[in-house]
Amino acid sequence: MREGWNDTLVNWVLRWLPLFVSILWLMISFIPLKSELSANARPMLGLMCVYFWTAYRSDLFSLMSVFILGVVSDVLSLAPLGIHLFMYLIMYLSVTKISKYINDKTFEMLWIGLALLLPVAMLSGWLLTSIYYADFLPLKSLVFSYLISVALYPIFGGINAVIVNSCLQDDN
Repeated sequence: MREGWNDTLVNWVLRWLPLFVSILWLMISFIPLKSELSANARPMLGLMCVYFWTAYRSDLFSLMSVFILGVVSDVLSLAPLGIHLFMYLIMYLSVTKISKYINDKTFEMLWIGLALLLPVAMLSGWLLTSIYYADFLPLKSLVFSYLISVALYPIFGGINAVIVNSCLQDDN
């Protein structure tokens, strides 16, 4: 029996839900705050999105999603085009390489995995940005962003886990 247009629309929205949620997280992360620290050190929600969705639902978060998320992140941050995309690709490829080791692991193990992979992606973005500006950028804000990201991942991951369990459980 043929699906109706509303079933097709629901399937399409569920298929792209990880990307929509990730873009929403990015928009939230770029809300301007009146703090010296928040101007320089923000949680790396884009990298956390790539890590989470690739680890949990890699079938719904493809390279196309990573590309779109990277371009949106570069435009929102006013960074040179390709910096965030490069970091997101490194995170995506790293998680896909170790996915056989992190599948069906506890949340704590996934948190440790993020803590280990996040510096690799962040340092690669820092190096690429430093090369672009022909000057080494200060590492202090990068360290603060890393610490904030690792500290906030349980909250972030918990909210995304609710989305996975409530919306995306029965789509197979």
